[in-house]
Amino acid sequence: MNIKELIVYEDKYLVIINKPRGLLSQFDGNKDNPSLDVMLSNYLGKQAMLINRLDKDTSGLIVFAKDNKSATELANIINDHSIVEKHYLTLVAGNVTEDGVVDAPLRKSYERKKMVVAPLKSGAKTAVTKYFVKERYNEYTLLDVQLVTGRTHQIRTHMSYIRHHVVGDIKYGDYKVNNYFKKEFGFENQFLHSYKLIFRDIKGPFNYLSNKEFIAELCPEMQELLKKLNN
Repeated sequence: MNIKELIVYEDKYLVIINKPRGLLSQFDGNKDNPSLDVMLSNYLGKQAMLINRLDKDTSGLIVFAKDNKSATELANIINDHSIVEKHYLTLVAGNVTEDGVVDAPLRKSYERKKMVVAPLKSGAKTAVTKYFVKERYNEYTLLDVQLVTGRTHQIRTHMSYIRHHVVGDIKYGDYKVNNYFKKEFGFENQFLHSYKLIFRDIKGPFNYLSNKEFIAELCPEMQELLKKLNN
């Protein structure tokens, strides 16, 4: 894998990369598991600092800083959803009839590494997800999903909560849906892609990013799947 081919934008402070599905964002301690931060650090010749993490099976835009000072500034910017809009493309089960908002608090489940919708009084944190219909394919819908908050597994948990499971999601998804896509199309991946970052008005040293938009196209496999669904 050529790291240069994954770079969407680079300057002296940061790098924005289109992460492939199946690649770890951050080194997990196992040298047999490739990770994007190690690959990028080797490319830069110095440590790359991860700013926003994506799950292994989620593809798309991810930001790294090139030094500690930039990392601190960028983390404050990226985590402020009034400054940076994060948009994902996801294919979900069911015919989503209209745009909507899911406002449902999330907390860790008793099941390891899984989130669940729960009342705030149970220790859950506010979680809000906006979604917009991009295209409908009979029993499936392509959504543009915008994170208003940034909780762990937020999109996958919220889509499951409203019973529009993300196609290919083995943790929160629907087994029958996933099995159908595997048998019918040979598609076994999680259809969740961080495709757009929009930077609004930024104060301070990164103000040159104000009003900039970065796009990462869907991988060929996802594009091909959508073409097949159109037939």
